[in-house]
Amino acid sequence: MAFGSRERRVGIAVVAVAGAAILLGLASLAPSPSIAESLLSRARLWMEAATPAPDWATLPRGPVLQQAAQRGALVVAVRAYRRPAPPGSATPAEPDNYDAALAQYIGRTLGVPVTIIGLPTPDESPDAPGNPAAVQADLIIGGSRYGIPIAGDEPAHSANQSVATAYASGHAMLVSLRAATLDQPAGHRVCLQQGSPYAHDLVNVYRAKPVAYASSVHAAYAFMSGECEILAEDDAVLKRLMERDDWRFYKPLPVAVQTGSEPQILLSRPDAASAHYLDKVVRRWLASGEQQKARELRAGEVNFEVATLRDGLVCHG
Repeated sequence: MAFGSRERRVGIAVVAVAGAAILLGLASLAPSPSIAESLLSRARLWMEAATPAPDWATLPRGPVLQQAAQRGALVVAVRAYRRPAPPGSATPAEPDNYDAALAQYIGRTLGVPVTIIGLPTPDESPDAPGNPAAVQADLIIGGSRYGIPIAGDEPAHSANQSVATAYASGHAMLVSLRAATLDQPAGHRVCLQQGSPYAHDLVNVYRAKPVAYASSVHAAYAFMSGECEILAEDDAVLKRLMERDDWRFYKPLPVAVQTGSEPQILLSRPDAASAHYLDKVVRRWLASGEQQKARELRAGEVNFEVATLRDGLVCHG
């Protein structure tokens, strides 16, 4: 029985390595750098899936993660937003569950609990009390002002302060009103979630005008209210929304936007060893299937929240 299990593991590893080799070959022939990077990223994940999970306790950790362990908690700043609620009844902002899922996964590898705090939304001052500018986080996951630039809004940071592997991966789907004549985003306002990994390509490749909102449901609400001509979101989210009867008035645009190469996770200060450790964690999160679960849960959550808007709830700032 043990021999059969070993054979199965070896077989899976061989298939993964072969698949990675094919992707590497395709990357060398890719028509654009963004597509080549996407193929290379997939190849790396296939290789990661073919290897056993590391013994996290034996991996080197830098000062940031060591101090978190000594403190007994890892403090992570993530995107946060108010869920839809009745008019005049705004609820407190809650963490983005996709970001929080990765934060908890990181905490499990470190063997410490996670304290999550919310990043400011695009219309909030980063210096407001309670924001990560005032409350020090060990690391920041997402957020357009903290590593994912929108229209060049990128803070200065060193390579040793960011995690190389992107934790938000996939392809964007763009939709517009079915009656609209546009078929390209150039020159048009595009609603998207703050920290969207698609903002960079929308600006620099497609010459669009991204407008960031606190969450995907806030971006959808703004789009449906006419604040933007286009909505950009992960295709897993928009494919589900497009199945809804009340979304029959919208159409997908023939545009394939890739995730950008900008850092999506930042440490509180330069720390090469901690950045390297977190890169391994993110790659394992992606390869293990945990990220796909979080992505599917997010698609269902956004679909539900958008559905509540039809029932009279609204998005509060």
